[in-house]
Amino acid sequence: MLVVGSIQAFAEPFAKGPYLGQIPPGPVAKVFAPGLISDTRPQVWESNGTFSADGNTFCYVRCSLHRLPRVGGGIFITENTKQGWTAPKLIESIRENQPAAWGPCLSPDANSIYFTRAVGPVSKCNMYRSDRTAHGWSVPQSLGPPLSSPAYEVTCCIAMNNSMYFGSKRKYNKIRIWFAPFVDSTWTRAEQIFLDHPHSGDPGIAPDESFMVFTSINLPGGYGHRDIYLTLRLPDGTWSKPRNLGPRINSIYVEHSPRISPDKKYLFFTRSNGWDPRKNSADIYWVALKEYLPESHR
Repeated sequence: MLVVGSIQAFAEPFAKGPYLGQIPPGPVAKVFAPGLISDTRPQVWESNGTFSADGNTFCYVRCSLHRLPRVGGGIFITENTKQGWTAPKLIESIRENQPAAWGPCLSPDANSIYFTRAVGPVSKCNMYRSDRTAHGWSVPQSLGPPLSSPAYEVTCCIAMNNSMYFGSKRKYNKIRIWFAPFVDSTWTRAEQIFLDHPHSGDPGIAPDESFMVFTSINLPGGYGHRDIYLTLRLPDGTWSKPRNLGPRINSIYVEHSPRISPDKKYLFFTRSNGWDPRKNSADIYWVALKEYLPESHR
């Protein structure tokens, strides 16, 4: 995983074309935009890559121990203009309001970024939102109930209809996946998603909510410390028995932060050799989903 590489200093635009001009992957996961987004050197961390519904905005987390100019750590964003993709830019309003943000997810219209951050003790995290304004991105605001609670909330994702999926410890001492439907321009309640699986968290929902990926700690038959699983929404609204996505996606490392592309063609996820961005390395990967989904869900 730790191949020598570096993020170069690009004049704008630094890439052109869909998905930052990258050659689409096949059924075997590969690093996304190496040298542009993913810096594959040791002790550099990129994670949580997510696109807007139209595919023209991409945001992600970057941290670095190499202290590159303007790359101390935070949420970065790049946008596809008539001239091409802009160079990734740190969202200062989020970084300046510590503690650090984690697990960012773009709203479908790219006008909001949702994320979690620690509140008080490390065991307490809540959800926040920063909105696009005429003067840049707003100071983050806590979302409050039902998306935040006295428990631990982490890593949210959002469907095309703005319904939210997230991990929470609000009912158990272990993270489970929860769902908050978006009704009348707000989230009125949160309910647990029950899966035939002993562990579940870190969800990534398809734009139309037809399937979901999530991560789980190593189970018998798994490949590493944490693997990515797939579950399909059934006609009655329940979810199919989760299936490990196998060795072309999972590895001996840690796979986490899965996201589905707006066209449902690709899975984006993070592969790291540990959990601490101050000590470990991480890169964003992508893989074609066609071979992993039944035709009815593609």
